[in-house]
Amino acid sequence: MTTWSWPQPLTVDFGWLQERLNALFLELRLGPGSLYSEVVDQTPDPNIYPEVQWDARVRFGEGLCLSERAFLAERRRTMRAPFAHLVGVDIDEVDERDIPVVAIAGSGGGYRAMLMTAGSLIGAESTGILPCVTYTAGVSGSCWALGVMHSGVAGSVSPDCVAQHLKDRIQVSYLDMGTLDALVTPPTNKYLLAGVLRKAAGPAGTVSLVDIYGTLLGSRLFVPSSYDTLNLQHLSLHMMRRNIDKGQHPMPIFTAIQHTFPPVAIQAIRELRAQENSGIGPHDTTVLEQAKDISKESSSKYLWYEFTPYEVGCDEIGAWIPSWAFGRQFMNGKSIDRRPELGFPILAGILGSAFCASLKHYFQEIRPTLEVLPSQLYNWLQEIITENEEDLGLIHPVMPDQVPNFLRGLDGQMRIGSPPDLSDREYMTFMVGGQIFCVTELNIPYYPLFRRNVDCIIALDASADSQDLWFTRAEELAVKRGLRTWPKGAGWPVKVMKPTARALSSEISRWQEDDSQSPDDDLEAGRASRKLAETQETALVEQADRRTDAESHGIPQAEEDADDTSISSLQSCEVWIGSSESNGSDSSRLDDLDENALLERDGVGIVYIPLVANDDEVPGFDPFSVSTWRRELTAEESQALLDVSEANFKKSEAKIVRLLRAIWLRKKRDRQKREWKNSFMLRFHRNLPRDFS
Repeated sequence: MTTWSWPQPLTVDFGWLQERLNALFLELRLGPGSLYSEVVDQTPDPNIYPEVQWDARVRFGEGLCLSERAFLAERRRTMRAPFAHLVGVDIDEVDERDIPVVAIAGSGGGYRAMLMTAGSLIGAESTGILPCVTYTAGVSGSCWALGVMHSGVAGSVSPDCVAQHLKDRIQVSYLDMGTLDALVTPPTNKYLLAGVLRKAAGPAGTVSLVDIYGTLLGSRLFVPSSYDTLNLQHLSLHMMRRNIDKGQHPMPIFTAIQHTFPPVAIQAIRELRAQENSGIGPHDTTVLEQAKDISKESSSKYLWYEFTPYEVGCDEIGAWIPSWAFGRQFMNGKSIDRRPELGFPILAGILGSAFCASLKHYFQEIRPTLEVLPSQLYNWLQEIITENEEDLGLIHPVMPDQVPNFLRGLDGQMRIGSPPDLSDREYMTFMVGGQIFCVTELNIPYYPLFRRNVDCIIALDASADSQDLWFTRAEELAVKRGLRTWPKGAGWPVKVMKPTARALSSEISRWQEDDSQSPDDDLEAGRASRKLAETQETALVEQADRRTDAESHGIPQAEEDADDTSISSLQSCEVWIGSSESNGSDSSRLDDLDENALLERDGVGIVYIPLVANDDEVPGFDPFSVSTWRRELTAEESQALLDVSEANFKKSEAKIVRLLRAIWLRKKRDRQKREWKNSFMLRFHRNLPRDFS
């Protein structure tokens, strides 16, 4: 630090910065009295971290844990009166067992998705739908809204309070100098850095860019406006159960993806990279294309992991640990230490590190901010990014975050079909759901809801991705899991949506407003996004071609004469309901079904609410003018996103209520039939002669 060359024209400002960085490095040193020593060397306070008194074990199985089953019973009890009011019947007509299991699922999309989720929750509360929701699930940006909601950092679980907190906190970027001030000044320094320091003190001693990103993000989202209300338990995932144990609120489900890639394939890609760098590799195809071929031919898998206040685990593997044990070392199904929970800022980085999908582009975007730093610090950051891109950059531009593998030593105890080497790995890695090469996965967390027998999913979509691919992949996963009641032939959009052109236009305008920056990098990134969308569509066609029974699975086929430049027309709310008897030829769209037809469909209801403009509520505002890459939003931009999202949800109220009422009547009818049949059989057996054989 003392040898760094600071820009002379800004000596005063950078003297302040150098002072803060010196203070930060002193706190991170290993000596007595440092923050590192206080966090790592001292025994954690069990009043703050009660988990340090507990040992953890891996739970095996496909079913829900005992705590979640208890939550469901409590939630059904609290939903009875609100549901009766919602569907317009007397409470005596509602049996708890018949209430539909409803989930709200939010997409990725940075702050844009975060605010859409918050605004939609406001709309859900004002319409009376939120009190009838059992689960809320999120990917990436929507996870941040749910995390703030359930952590208590906003002072209340109320969506209005959550939205106000978010709007206030994101007016300043997490790259602002105020963040550095918070990292070196009590009491926020310990509050923000405890998770990073404990991770650094772990067996591997590694802190990734994802961890740093999560900490910086947490400095804005998970710090209350008043430091007087700072509470380390606000950063605890398992402490969120205080808001749900008695069924007060929906249970949050946060999601991340683990990409398991065979070591032999990793080595092959490294050799391709080495050949390219040495100039001896083949010139007729790119290394990227060869890497894609290796990925297809290998046993590469994408595994959805769930993070709830109760458990962390993966349904496809069938293994779970208590949420407070995430980050501990395990061997043979037992934890071998009693480390405190890592904390939600670390988890927020894992759940929402969408910047990993294109870190080079992101670095180019913030370059003007970083270039004012000392050349030594700037060059160090550039080296980190270059080195991480070189190492497996073809698959993950940034190495995914690593945490101790709780599956170590469990060979042969996981579900059939699990990657064979999972139990041998010391660490597990996570990536964001929409990351590059993830052309077979989803940007809306449908998958964790399959095993929970959800009757209705309200999907909030703020992403700028190819929705035909996501819809089709959701249907494929449902079929793979044996869920015959997912909507088939639902009339999903079959052409790739292309909002990238609109988003790119907005970005170019932003560049033109600032003559100090060039749009070249953004144009290149836009072309890359377009290329990725085309690649995803090609992958979808290839998947359909390989499947001999595609039509029976209800996979939509693109029309040959469709206009390639057109964007599929979507309303602010689309609703479908599945049926186990459907072959995909009959319509599953709510608008096409009368009440009798609805009662005959025994499937899952899907309510799709995309983030579309609402000129009646916010005239002239395009929600996609707010880029995923934005690090700060003005109060006016945030409020516009909140207002549009709330209005769009309210506009969907009639369709949602109609769907929920139909599902309730169906479940009530089916239950009464079962009970009558069981009662009849019991009376029949009782009246049989004793000597009847």
